[in-house]
Amino acid sequence: MNGYQRVMKALNFEPADRVAIIPELIQHNLEVAGLPHDAYSSDPNAMVQVILAGLKAYETDAVYVSSDNYLIVEAMGGKVKLPHDDPPVLLKTAVDCIEDAVNLKPLDVTKGRIPVILEATRMLREKLCDEIFIKTCIDSAPFSAAAAILGPQEFMINLIDEPELCHELLKISTESVIRYGLAAAKAGAHGLAFGDSASVLINRAMYAEFALPYAKQAVAALKENTGLPVFYHVCGDTRHILDLMIQTGADCIEIDSMVPMALAKETANGRCAVEGNVSTIEAFYQGTPEDVTREANAIIDLFGRQGGLILSSACEIPRHTDGKNVRALTDAALNYPY
Repeated sequence: MNGYQRVMKALNFEPADRVAIIPELIQHNLEVAGLPHDAYSSDPNAMVQVILAGLKAYETDAVYVSSDNYLIVEAMGGKVKLPHDDPPVLLKTAVDCIEDAVNLKPLDVTKGRIPVILEATRMLREKLCDEIFIKTCIDSAPFSAAAAILGPQEFMINLIDEPELCHELLKISTESVIRYGLAAAKAGAHGLAFGDSASVLINRAMYAEFALPYAKQAVAALKENTGLPVFYHVCGDTRHILDLMIQTGADCIEIDSMVPMALAKETANGRCAVEGNVSTIEAFYQGTPEDVTREANAIIDLFGRQGGLILSSACEIPRHTDGKNVRALTDAALNYPY
């Protein structure tokens, strides 16, 4: 059984030879490949080289095609700086006020660095075919994309002061996310992923009004028009919105370490797969291979071989994490005593 098959078995709640693993590797792969961040974030050839270096080192079931969370805002008029060997930095949002934001046109996928992600996806699909699952990040879910377009602080203030205008911006960001996802699917992605970490900053009622409907619309459109699974990630303690995250219709929700995996499994109750959630800091960055193995085994204990689980880090693994700790996740899956 190959990596692509394992991931699809997990998403479809079907038995596999072992649990599927997709650690969230972006910057750490730069350490493995020895390439600088500016090349990775702007050149599809460098991006592919870095991703394949991580795949070779850790033998994961999927590759994660992602750079940063500023691709949509950059393509819609924002300004981004690419430091030589640090993550991209947003220097200027796409607009300065909510009144200007609602006059924006939806995303043009030929703008900014979005073609870098699309071309890297195409190159990886050509090389990996259907052996390794290609999980392409389409930046952000609509709520977080809107927050980036206007600026998080300004957006949060206007959720209270100008809610109707925020809804108009959210319609634009939803259409933009859908366009990006359709382009990624056409480029060869096996699955589409987006994050909605800004939404953890609002309460449950506001999430239900401003985040959920638009994430749900984007997920439905992407699934209907591409047939691909969609992954939905929210960083932090999401216990207050966990059941609402499942209502987005995503095929897999990604769980941070603050949320007990048993609770995530119980809440999902077979409606979607769950990805996570070995501690990014305590186990991977500060811990030992034994720490990673212990947490991984406890998660696998909950699910067994019957699908519904993708074993992963709770969030992105820090760049300077010891490679032995990252490798321990793969070894935990390989050596788990079913």
